[in-house]
Amino acid sequence: MKTTILVMTLLTSLFSVMAATVQIEKCAKPIGSENILRSSEFSWGMTLEEIKLKEKDVYQRGLRLKERAYMEDGKAFLPFTPYGGKEEKIYLSERFLKSVTQHVENGLKRNYIDALIFPDMGHSHMFVDLKFYNDVVSKIPTKEGHKRYEAMLNHPETRFLYHTAEQLTMKNEDGSLKDERHLQWRFYSRNLVGHNKGHGKIELLHQKDHAYNTARSYDEGFRYWGAGFNISANKDGCFAYSHEGKTFYFDLSLKDLEP
Repeated sequence: MKTTILVMTLLTSLFSVMAATVQIEKCAKPIGSENILRSSEFSWGMTLEEIKLKEKDVYQRGLRLKERAYMEDGKAFLPFTPYGGKEEKIYLSERFLKSVTQHVENGLKRNYIDALIFPDMGHSHMFVDLKFYNDVVSKIPTKEGHKRYEAMLNHPETRFLYHTAEQLTMKNEDGSLKDERHLQWRFYSRNLVGHNKGHGKIELLHQKDHAYNTARSYDEGFRYWGAGFNISANKDGCFAYSHEGKTFYFDLSLKDLEP
């Protein structure tokens, strides 16, 4: 009897967590057309105010990422379509989703980011544990790219590099930083490295020899993988995050924005 009660309690707790972290009705695999987010929504050299206004616009219009992650039978999957091939699906662990959600929440909380869209925090790269890459990932055939991504995205030692302030104007025409405290903070804190253990840990990298402080190296024990996931907030998004006591939603995809 006690065992039954314990199992029911655990299941109730699990379903409560899932309900709190996803919009079930918005997480179904897309069938037919959706309002897709396109790169033409943004431009290079945007001001911070323009980025914040654009985030609100994109959010309220419910513009979603193409080939976005979805829920199926209580699990999250990410579509992967190789060039000229058929669509495969990548399982996303609860730990991965929790990690990414906390990267967003902590980034906002610490003023590392101002908007969850491409011009600011909208794409990622990966630092893959070198031993894991050599022992596991490199052994997976190239034609099974979805299995490579599934291994890397769900491995607890993978780090995710977010190049924030992607399209934010932070410099004057002569190349000097603008004389504004927050813009300078955004310049120096634009390389976020998030851990994948579900505790939300974030590190900052600084690439002093790059004009825009764009880092692509981490520690010797990790291999840089350039093609990561994209992330974007919208009211119809699948996954939930909290900011200043309110709940918002975002989508996640491996597909880059198209014109």
